Amino acid sequence: FDGSCATSGCGTGAVLISLKGEVIPLSFKLQFFNTNNTAEYESLLLSMQAARERGIKNLKLQGDAELVVNQVKRIYQVKNERLRNYRNVVWDSIEEFDTFSIESIPRAQNDMANSLAVSASLMLPHPGLKTEKYTIEMVFRPSVPDNSQHWQ
Repeated sequence: FDGSCATSGCGTGAVLISLKGEVIPLSFKLQFFNTNNTAEYESLLLSMQAARERGIKNLKLQGDAELVVNQVKRIYQVKNERLRNYRNVVWDSIEEFDTFSIESIPRAQNDMANSLAVSASLMLPHPGLKTEKYTIEMVFRPSVPDNSQHWQ
C-alpha cells in the first residue's frame, strides 16, 4: 500500500496478490484534504476494505510508510489526534481478519503501489463531473493496429 500527495491532490495505491498469484491493482483519488500521513492511512484502510470485499481472511500488508506501520504495530506513539483516529479504525478493522500482519518495506520494493498512488494523485477530474466513482482502464493495444490496411 502507498499514499501520495502532490499539488493536484492526493491518491492511494495498493496491489492485492492472492496466494494463487492473482494480481489486483487498486488506485483511489482522494477528493478531500489529506496530509502525506493521512493519505498513507487511507491507502491502508482502503486496502483492508478491498480485501474484506473479496472475502480475504488472512491479510499480510506491506508498505513503505514506516511511521504508519509502526503506529499500527504499537512501536511508535501517536500524538496527532487525527492520526490516532485513523490508527484506531485500523485496529478495529484488523478484528475482521483471521490473521493480520503489517510490515515496513523499502520504498524501492513498493514501486507498484507507489506508481498507482502517484497516478491517482495526479488525476484532475473535471469539476463538472458529479459522480463518486468511475473507472480508468489500461489499454495495451491500439484500436487500429499499425499493420492494418484500409479496405479502399
